[in-house]
Amino acid sequence: AMHASGNQSLLIVTGMHRSGTSALCAALAACGVSFGERLIEAMAGVNDEGFWEDARVVALNEQLLALTDSTWYAPAPGLAGIDWTQECFQDLRQQAAALLEAGFGESAWGAVKDPRFCLTLRFWLDVGNDLGLATRVCAIGRVPLEVARSLQRRDGFPPGYGLRLCSAYRGLLLAALPADALQVDYDALLADTPATVGRLAEELALAPDPQRLAVGVRAELRHQRSESSDNPLAELSVQGLAQLDAEIAGHYPAEQVLAEFAREQVARGLELSRVGAAHSQALATIAQRDADVAALAAEHREALSTLRQRDADIDALASEHRVALATLDERDEQIREFDRRLAKIGEEHSHALEVIRERDAQVALLQERLDYIYNLPGVGFVIRQLRKHHARG
Repeated sequence: AMHASGNQSLLIVTGMHRSGTSALCAALAACGVSFGERLIEAMAGVNDEGFWEDARVVALNEQLLALTDSTWYAPAPGLAGIDWTQECFQDLRQQAAALLEAGFGESAWGAVKDPRFCLTLRFWLDVGNDLGLATRVCAIGRVPLEVARSLQRRDGFPPGYGLRLCSAYRGLLLAALPADALQVDYDALLADTPATVGRLAEELALAPDPQRLAVGVRAELRHQRSESSDNPLAELSVQGLAQLDAEIAGHYPAEQVLAEFAREQVARGLELSRVGAAHSQALATIAQRDADVAALAAEHREALSTLRQRDADIDALASEHRVALATLDERDEQIREFDRRLAKIGEEHSHALEVIRERDAQVALLQERLDYIYNLPGVGFVIRQLRKHHARG
């Protein structure tokens, strides 16, 4: 069948959550299968090497389940008999067709992986069939007890619930699997990766890259391993669904599972309360810090205002100081002028005294001469008489 983006065929990869679907995708990628560019980011401790899931496909599966009153962790009991051609699914069918037609990368096989395909596989196979896409399904299975323990570690589900969920997924997947579906055992994939992947590569006419395979599929990425025990749920050999359900009911009665759920809920509630109290305390502390900061800001503004006032005062004083200095300069100049005048007056006074001294000297000289004349014999007497007469007249 021709594909809108070339000759790409579609590979749908699925299996119960925590069954090793991501490891299977890493193996397929090492064979040259492409998964597109919109993959969900890896999550440390959950899927260290990545989920290999297209975010749009997962979102569409979530919407499909929501329309059937299901979630990935609680499929509705009637999901097996759902008619995916109903009118309520038409919009999602168109969206799914657009996604599949656009393709996933450039390889001959474009792959989509989601554990939710266990619940919605018939819907996607119908859409692929309508488009005339060459489609294969590859499913992986894992020991039920390991799946349950992995779910407990990640999601807090009691093992009895994880096992029941595992059985529900297995039942829905088996009912929808095409006859040519490829099936992989998680233990075999890890124990003998080259042989297991070689078989898949041969079926899909692909060539594995040994180096990429060694990097992508590593046993240390396995977080849960069931020890050999007399519990049949620790073996993959529990194939029949009726037998699987009987073993689950025997080892993990429903009442016990409910009690474990209740304990888990209460524990989480207490933890939430503790976190909530700590959060409230943190918010109160933050509010107090904000109040402190606001108070400091107000003080800071007040201090700035005071500084501005001081600066204004200093400017005013500086202005007065400049006026005072100018006045002093003016007074100094006046004093210097007075000094100059005094000096001049002093000089004039000294000159006047000098002139008086000269006059006194001249008067004394004249007096000497008069006295000399007055004292001359004969003539002096006559002159004295004339002077007296003149003084009287």
